[in-house]
Amino acid sequence: MEKTKLTQYYIGNSIVEELKKDIENYNNILIISGDKSYKAIEDKIKLVVENKVVIHCKYNGECSYQNIEKIEKNIENEKVDLILGIGGGKALDVAKYVSFVKKIPIFTIPTLASTCAGTSKISVIYDEKGKFVEFIEFDEPPVKTFIDLECIKKAPKKYIWAGLGDTLAKYYEVNLNCSLLKGELGYKNYLGREISNLCKELVIKYGEQCLKSDEIDLAFKESVLGIIVNTGYVSLLIDANLNGAIAHSICYSLGIIGKIEENHLHGELVAYGILIQLLVEGKEEEYEKLKSFYKKVDLPTKIDRFVERKTFEEKISEVIEFFYNSPDIKNLMGNGFIVEEKRLVEALLR
Repeated sequence: MEKTKLTQYYIGNSIVEELKKDIENYNNILIISGDKSYKAIEDKIKLVVENKVVIHCKYNGECSYQNIEKIEKNIENEKVDLILGIGGGKALDVAKYVSFVKKIPIFTIPTLASTCAGTSKISVIYDEKGKFVEFIEFDEPPVKTFIDLECIKKAPKKYIWAGLGDTLAKYYEVNLNCSLLKGELGYKNYLGREISNLCKELVIKYGEQCLKSDEIDLAFKESVLGIIVNTGYVSLLIDANLNGAIAHSICYSLGIIGKIEENHLHGELVAYGILIQLLVEGKEEEYEKLKSFYKKVDLPTKIDRFVERKTFEEKISEVIEFFYNSPDIKNLMGNGFIVEEKRLVEALLR
């Protein structure tokens, strides 16, 4: 038996009317959010949940087991029939985890277009210091996601800028993994691989204009859909061990250095990781093409953007060790792709 559930999405300048209709039959609402993210859309949410019983829990800035357990403890004696996850990737990952453990349906409301957390069925777990711990995959994705373009447009541009990098990675990582498989991919993987092409096409076509424009125009909307919906749908269709590769592993590995994870966005680090992946693959021509696009939108092309080179060279052995122990790299090498350490180091220092 094979089945797939894709998160339903609604996108518009305002989500109020659509969300209000969809929560009509729910009476006890748990909101999980961050401080800034909730304030960004608070006026609209208040219109939606009027006459409902509402419990509001803050996720405390990190998708860690400690913060998840605090929320679970706070609601253990409460009646909840719907969760509204509101915020960026980490807030939504916390909300999805609580939804899964408590078996409560969830609607997500991303206030940033920085990752596909609103539509995917994965939570990325970190420790209290922001160091990557593990991926958790759930049985089902969120029921619906509501994308409010007015809210996302008001967010600092750095978030959608980083989201473009995260979206690009899905194309490069999925295609690398699928190229290594022997035999048939199977329908879901074929479909996921095919729509992963949009993860690149939408970013290259609309990304630069999206960052330049102050309007909610076609370039902005298509970029938001690429980041939140298209990338999430690829994640839901593709087998879990085919979703990530070198780019995300570089992101998590660099996060062990000082305050890199704290001071730089996920998609920013992943974007740099794509360049490393291309160099490790020996795809110099594609590397140069992508680097040319990066320069147009100011995505990072050198390690110096994150840390002083001398500091990085002192920590590089720790980064390499973490990299080879990451689940995506173990999957990749298990499928026959050998990441040569010498080539990896050369790429990082290029």
